[in-house]
Amino acid sequence: MKTQCISPAFTRTLVALSVVSAVSAHAETTADSSLTLSPLVVTATSTSVSVADSLSSVTVINREEIKAQQAQEISELLAAQPGVDISSNGGYGKTTSVYMRGASAESTKFLLDGIPLYSATSGGAPFENIPASLIDRLEIVRGPKATLYGADAVGGVIQAFLPEADDDSHMNVSVGGGSFNTKTIDATVSGSSDNTQYLLSAGKFETDGDIVKEGEGAQGYRNENVLLNVGHDFSSGARISGLIMNSEGRNHYVGDENDYQVQVIGLSVSLPVTENWDTELKLSQTRNDSKTISSEDKYNTKTQTARWSNTISAGEHEFVLGAETSEDKVDVTSYQAPDRSNNAVFAQSQFDFGATNLQLNIRQDHNSAYGDSTTGGVAVGYKLDGIHTLRASYGTAFEAPTFNDLYYPSSGDPTLKATKSKTVELGVRADYDNMYWDASVFDASYGDMVIWSNYTGSWAAYNVDSKVQGVELSSGLTLEQWQLNAALTWLDAKDDDTGFQLPKRAKRSARLSADRLFEKGRVGVTLIGADGRATTLGSSETLAGYVTMNLRASYDFAADWNAELSVKNALDKEYQTAKGYFSPGRGVFLTLNYSAF
Repeated sequence: MKTQCISPAFTRTLVALSVVSAVSAHAETTADSSLTLSPLVVTATSTSVSVADSLSSVTVINREEIKAQQAQEISELLAAQPGVDISSNGGYGKTTSVYMRGASAESTKFLLDGIPLYSATSGGAPFENIPASLIDRLEIVRGPKATLYGADAVGGVIQAFLPEADDDSHMNVSVGGGSFNTKTIDATVSGSSDNTQYLLSAGKFETDGDIVKEGEGAQGYRNENVLLNVGHDFSSGARISGLIMNSEGRNHYVGDENDYQVQVIGLSVSLPVTENWDTELKLSQTRNDSKTISSEDKYNTKTQTARWSNTISAGEHEFVLGAETSEDKVDVTSYQAPDRSNNAVFAQSQFDFGATNLQLNIRQDHNSAYGDSTTGGVAVGYKLDGIHTLRASYGTAFEAPTFNDLYYPSSGDPTLKATKSKTVELGVRADYDNMYWDASVFDASYGDMVIWSNYTGSWAAYNVDSKVQGVELSSGLTLEQWQLNAALTWLDAKDDDTGFQLPKRAKRSARLSADRLFEKGRVGVTLIGADGRATTLGSSETLAGYVTMNLRASYDFAADWNAELSVKNALDKEYQTAKGYFSPGRGVFLTLNYSAF
């Protein structure tokens, strides 16, 4: 296998990161010791804790950052975040896979407001069909979280939070357009009445797209979405809330097109049983449907889930106890598959002993296809002072093969085993009043990971044992009117038996964002770099490394009015994250926003 050197483009990104690190180091030496209020994260423990106190490696992307990035797809927000790899079959609406810490794409658990969303056939989440305009907040939690979220939370968990109404009424309307004959419109109204909050949002995104494959024409994409979020607070402290999200449209790809629909329905009831005991019941149903236009082949999946959790506090300590049941149903043209169910009970304890924090997790799952599986985890944190915190953790997880892995004609294997993992992690974090930095190292073993490869001559699903080691660095700095963020990942992901590099995982990736704020606007730039990556398992062929640049500007030109201008892939870099599929070239987009309160 040919050894890959760091590409010149990637080296330039590292130089840029070094500059930011130097500035951050200067800020560290000059900042006083008072802590800034660290953002909260829910996904790491299922209860709110500050990022500074979390015993997991986490990244939080809040509403302000999402809006500032002017992202058209979720993948723009996730690309080159610590421990995250993105692989896409081209441009808008094309299949997007998210790999965390070298695990398979199916091992990244995606939650939408706490509701698991995935395709039971392919296993991956439909990131490409969830409009970025609907996302209010993103939490990225790296490492195994099966003890809280069950199967598939092997590499990590990504949770997207939808916007919620507050007590103030407001309306937002956005209209935009630009390159590739792209047109967008989004509208949101929200308010409250008699302790009932509501939010209604609707939007449309349509584009002719760019060339995805050499020698082929542009491939378009259309998305129409609607969201209804309603909640009611009772005087007793109880709350009932529900949401309906529907995203559907048509996707053109080389050789054909398909109609798709992603639908999420959720109902949640929470109430305080006693002063120290809160309970919550969450019921949900998700659909992920796709139908090919020419052949009318369909891949329809439906997942129904019920989750009951109880949070009990005892002084500074906290306990979470719960149960969960889910069922996957598929309706596929090319094969038949039985329904699959999973039942689980789980427990988590968090102990606060002052300078030392301890977290223990355990979960028992019974899968109708793979029997019983026990997963667990332990994490400990130690506060060196008011700024620096050390953390260490060990966790296990599992992932059942997808229906495509088992039953896809001529290539699936019904005898495939479930993936089981073990991960050890060490980390340190520092939080100052104007900056933070975080560093972690991890060692993960993925037994019987499912890999699709043609290294034996034909495409098929295989079980392989893999070893993944990595280093993740991130930092953020606010300096007067400047906001700087940087991330860097080193990853060594290999097949244990052959030593081959796992496909579609970049060995090194980096992300750098810089924004300058003004009284009525802001300008910014994001650089994303990735080193070479293997195309398939066992192949010496690699995809070249790359660096892309996104530029953006925002200006409040009148009361309640705002204009946004972005230049995606400003360097017009021709690059691929999946063999044979080109990402879009340079695109310029303008959006007008109106907000009324």
